[in-house]
Amino acid sequence: MAKDRTRQKPSAAVMRETPERARHAAGIVDRPISTALGAPVGRLVQAPIDRLIARGSISRRMHSAGQTLRGQFEIGVLGAQNRDGELPPGIRGTAMTRTPGEVQLDTLAAYRTALRCLGAHVGAVVVAVCCYEYDVSVVAEQQGRNRDKVMGVLEDGLKTLADHYRLTGTDEPARAGF
Repeated sequence: MAKDRTRQKPSAAVMRETPERARHAAGIVDRPISTALGAPVGRLVQAPIDRLIARGSISRRMHSAGQTLRGQFEIGVLGAQNRDGELPPGIRGTAMTRTPGEVQLDTLAAYRTALRCLGAHVGAVVVAVCCYEYDVSVVAEQQGRNRDKVMGVLEDGLKTLADHYRLTGTDEPARAGF
């Protein structure tokens, strides 16, 4: 006896998602999980740095700098590893192949160098938004500061990071919806 498997159809609003809807203030967007008609709807939560570029508050160069710092944080500090490129357990690296531990140590050193270039005050804001994914308004509230001032510190920090990583491009904010 076959079961009747009916799927819920996504609402008309989900099917007609606009760029404005994708830049929802809370960063939570309902989207179909697949392209099949009648696919279940899932939730996508955007990182604060992704919301800032989607709104046109920061440039692509600053976004890339924040993403690079986040990647270094994940590998160097959290120890996240790419399982595709790792050596099997018990195998040592050679001069041409580095072990996952060596990659993590090198990435941690690069992360610490980037933080030294930012300084303590600016680094605290950039790390909170890019690495720990706190919203700018939450960081402002925690520090007892105005949101606009914290946003200015974040922009300056991301520009400094972009210079540190030698990223090219302009610091003009991207158009909404890039």
